[in-house]
Amino acid sequence: MKLNAGTLVTMNDEREVREEAHVVVEDGEIVEIADGHASGEDVVDATDEVVIPGLVNCHTHMYALPIRGAPLTVSPQSFYEALVDIWWEVDEAFTMEDARLSSLGSCAEMLEAGVTTFCDNYSGPNTLPGALDAVAEGVAQTPIRGMITFETTARNSEEEAFDGIEENQRFIRDGESEYDRIEGHYCLHTLFTNTEPVVEECASRATDDDRPIQIHLEEGLVDVHKSIEEYGMRPVPALESMGFFDADVIAAHCVHSTDREIEILAEHDVGVAHNPYSNVNNAVGIANVEKMEEEDLTIGIGDDGWDPDMFETMRTAVGIHKLKKNNPSGFDMAKALEWATIGSAEVLGMEDAVGSIEPGKRADFVTLDLGPNPVLPGSAPYYVVSAASRGDVTRTIVDGEVVYERGGRVRGVDDEDLQAVGEASEALWDRL
Repeated sequence: MKLNAGTLVTMNDEREVREEAHVVVEDGEIVEIADGHASGEDVVDATDEVVIPGLVNCHTHMYALPIRGAPLTVSPQSFYEALVDIWWEVDEAFTMEDARLSSLGSCAEMLEAGVTTFCDNYSGPNTLPGALDAVAEGVAQTPIRGMITFETTARNSEEEAFDGIEENQRFIRDGESEYDRIEGHYCLHTLFTNTEPVVEECASRATDDDRPIQIHLEEGLVDVHKSIEEYGMRPVPALESMGFFDADVIAAHCVHSTDREIEILAEHDVGVAHNPYSNVNNAVGIANVEKMEEEDLTIGIGDDGWDPDMFETMRTAVGIHKLKKNNPSGFDMAKALEWATIGSAEVLGMEDAVGSIEPGKRADFVTLDLGPNPVLPGSAPYYVVSAASRGDVTRTIVDGEVVYERGGRVRGVDDEDLQAVGEASEALWDRL
């Protein structure tokens, strides 16, 4: 397969942008990037379009899809109330079929919006054991690549938390081998919804299996207050004292992390999954990405299950960080595209395979029709972030195969599947 590009935004180390180039792919891997346009039957023609790497969503919750449009009667006044009144009720109501269909529907949406790699956290205590098999079945119906996990929580009981840890290890050791593009990992919901023995056991298992752990870290102030109450210190030093950072950790949010806590995260090479759109929706605050960058923390970007359009998530990042400084030039817009590609890939430990367009990596691409204006190499990344949306995605390509074209369906998904997703959502609303 060869891909002709009008403008090729590589996101390689030099952040190179090339005009009138083509990419050569063999067995799903990029083998060459050359000047000029290729010809032949195996050419995908994007000569009038912008080509970017497949987007990487480094923190999502696919099981959030069924709640869109739900006739909820609660009006939470805080992040903690939103957890208690909405999300924990949803968790308890989920079935195996909900797990499968929400994953299927979410993966179809992500591919339509140019996301080719994701990292998910699923929570449904009444679907244990076997929950991740249902999630994986939904994911595998599509051609996307992803990391999945069960979200460990002791909010109901410590026993339930250990069941969640066991589910993750079971899938890693016995389940994931059935899938080409799906890997398991570990997850702690938060420090405040778990206990010290659970934290220590999760870290131990993740280290043994050489897998990362995701955690929602200081998303809301409840995490901070509960940690001080229980351990006499804030969440990051508390987790450090438990040996949590001996594992490879992906910390989502970090909205309320202090400068010293960010320094501790940097000392342990923690990757940060920034979720700007979610943080706005939950009104929790704005993460101090400036301090994170000062400490050389790796930052990626996720949608936290809120918005299937990662371009909107990128624009939200631009907006909130400019607004925080009251400066329209206070944030480099191209940084958001970096976070959504190579940054997220590095957070997930997948930078050798995805996140940029260069020889040796998997052939994951997104082609964009940005309209009649010229696309100049110097401004192309800015143009993508400021103007693109999921509606501008003309093709999504995974491993050198076109798996979605605008106006059609994602490969492996049909109208009947999507109808089933909607019907399951409506049934879930009735149970809630």
